[in-house]
Amino acid sequence: MTGQQTLIARGVLGVFAGALSIAACSNAYLRRLPNLRFDRFAVATFLVTRLGFFGLIFFVLRIAPRGDIPAYYWSEANSVLRGLLPYRDFVSSYAPLHSYIDAAAIRIWHTPLAIILLAILAETVLLPLWFRFGRNLLSETEIRTATLLYLTSTVSLQFVAIDGQDTVVVAVFLALSLFFLTRQKELLSGASTGAAVASIKFLPLLFAPAFFLSLPKRWRWTLGLAIPIAAVYGTSVAMGLPILTPLKQEGNIKGAGNLPFLIESILGITLPSRLWDLLLLAVLAVIFLLIARAAHASTPVGRLRVITFSLAALTLALLLFSKKSWPPYLMLALFPICLLIEVRRLQLIGFALVGVVAVVEHSYWASILSQVTALQFHQGLLAGHSNCFVFLGLEVAMLAGYTWLLTNALRRIGAAPGFVLETTPERQGDLIGRV
Repeated sequence: MTGQQTLIARGVLGVFAGALSIAACSNAYLRRLPNLRFDRFAVATFLVTRLGFFGLIFFVLRIAPRGDIPAYYWSEANSVLRGLLPYRDFVSSYAPLHSYIDAAAIRIWHTPLAIILLAILAETVLLPLWFRFGRNLLSETEIRTATLLYLTSTVSLQFVAIDGQDTVVVAVFLALSLFFLTRQKELLSGASTGAAVASIKFLPLLFAPAFFLSLPKRWRWTLGLAIPIAAVYGTSVAMGLPILTPLKQEGNIKGAGNLPFLIESILGITLPSRLWDLLLLAVLAVIFLLIARAAHASTPVGRLRVITFSLAALTLALLLFSKKSWPPYLMLALFPICLLIEVRRLQLIGFALVGVVAVVEHSYWASILSQVTALQFHQGLLAGHSNCFVFLGLEVAMLAGYTWLLTNALRRIGAAPGFVLETTPERQGDLIGRV
């Protein structure tokens, strides 16, 4: 497929999935199902849609994988199979174990499709995990709305089932961290987040302060976090591998789809990367302060809700204020982000539109505008190029969607201390002794 064909296909997928999400969330029958039947329906639907979509795209239509799979994952995995080491023998922007995990997949099935299938299989764990512990801290309405939105999410379909983005693995590890917290196993919870840092990238460290500030046994959690990180990165250092390569590789990279790009594009100037880094740090500091205040006043259930909505808030802040962010980062906390949406027509439509723009915006920048810099984009606007004005609309819509969702996430964090979980005979047994 050409870049323009891909762009059109993404737009069609986004509109179709968005319409389906509105219909699913408005379906009274799905909301009346008993918990066990609803959970089985959701898991079965997920498997059928993701594996079916995977088969349709790559076996029926025979479309070749695009994006990071052929550009990075595939070549790095093959380098490992040849006995080469990351950072020393080949450049990598990922964690030390990343290429080894992909290499294990393609050793079984030597095709880039194996890496995409691995991401899909990892994502299949996500909904059962949230069902397993989510009802300990979330209302049934929240669980079901988020589940239906996730099932029909064009973000999940595009970035995982088609693009094979590994950010979904981080989401699984974060869900595991919450799961272990509901079982009062702080050490294992921290280790789950640490495993994400060691196996995917440094990015999951963004969420560590939210756990640390919210938990009474924070040092025990921190010890768990440190164990896999120290083991993997310590071993890499002992082998003489330059483990800071990913940070050096991407430290000054800028991209579209964020506030820094929009500001530089409109003003026609290039601001220092460190200035944008400081802005992001300042925003994160404000969010961490809100997390600390909310957690301090919360019950055990309230603290878990603080962490849950913090995952959404921090992800959205990263997308909005980082100079290098892109829509696949939504997968870091897609389920918590879905939890922000209420069953109201305007909210459902708004969330559907965010999904459409998310899968189109970056493709438009790459395919139509050839990944222009902010200054080049500014010049295109001054020249009156229609493509640039279309992209400007996409950028504004994308950032408006992020801002709306971030505002909702911050409001949910602030409301967490006052939340009272409604119990029913069906769920009382699950709650006893867990939170």
